[in-house]
Amino acid sequence: MAQPDAQSELPRLNSVDMYVSGEYDEVMSKASEERTGRINLRVSERQERVLRAAADLTGETLTGFLLAAGTERAEEVMARAQRIEVSSEAFERFVAAIDAPVEDMKTLRRYAKKRSPIPAR
Repeated sequence: MAQPDAQSELPRLNSVDMYVSGEYDEVMSKASEERTGRINLRVSERQERVLRAAADLTGETLTGFLLAAGTERAEEVMARAQRIEVSSEAFERFVAAIDAPVEDMKTLRRYAKKRSPIPAR
């Protein structure tokens, strides 16, 4: 009998994509990029052994292995930063709040009419 998947036990999440513009929007292309930057790392003996062994197992150089693994992880982090995951209940509350009639906020309206003390650029 198959064990239930741990993912199936979690509540279903809705994803809301956020628009994030900037230098990280494009996926890196290995063939089209010229390598001009340099990153130096200090590692323990154990970390170096593990990294070199993993690079050997994949048939890559240590540099190639570190770049591939680091870039893949960085792209995952950037992709996750562009998404918000909420439970179905929280998403329903969010949609209800957006669809609700506008609440009159007299204090906010008063401050919005005032000239800002921060100089414009």
